[in-house]
Amino acid sequence: MNAVPRPVKTFFPQTRLSELVKRAGGISRDDAVAGALECLETVRSDCDGEIRRSMDSIEAIVAASDGKSLHASDMRSILQLSDQIVTLAGTFGYQALDKVMRSMCDVTDGLLQARLSDAAPIRVHAQAMRLMAPGSMVLSAGETDKVLSELAKILTHYNFGPLSAIDSPE
Repeated sequence: MNAVPRPVKTFFPQTRLSELVKRAGGISRDDAVAGALECLETVRSDCDGEIRRSMDSIEAIVAASDGKSLHASDMRSILQLSDQIVTLAGTFGYQALDKVMRSMCDVTDGLLQARLSDAAPIRVHAQAMRLMAPGSMVLSAGETDKVLSELAKILTHYNFGPLSAIDSPE
C-alpha cells in the first residue's frame, strides 16, 4: 500500500528582526551609502596617520637589516603591516598605494614561501610606497604606471604570482 505524503507545515517564529523588516520606513540605500561615506571621511586623517605609522614600521624593519637579507620573522611583520595598508588604502580610495602594497605583499609572501631572504625587492617596494603615500607629491598617471610596471618586473624576475590568484578557481 502506498502511503500518501502528508503536507508539511512550516512554522516561522516571530522575531524582532522579522517584525522590523515588515515595517515601513527607514532610509533609502543611497542615503545610507551617503551617510556611510560622510562617516568614513571623519576618520580619514586618523587612518592616514595609521598608514604613515605602518610605513614607518616597514622602513624601520628594512633599515635594521644588514641591507642584503631579512629574517623570516621580519618579513612576516612586513606582510602584516602591508596588509593593513592595503585595507586602509582600498577603503579610502588610494588606488596606486593599494597596488604598490599588494605587490609588496606578493613579493614578501613569495620570498617567504621560497625561503629566500632578499631585502632588495622589499626595499624597492618600500621606496615606491612612499611615492604613493597620502599627502605626498601626486604623480601623473604615466609616472604611476611606470612605477607599477617596474614593480611588476620584480614579481616576474622571481616568478611570483599575486596572492589573490591562490584563491581563484582554475
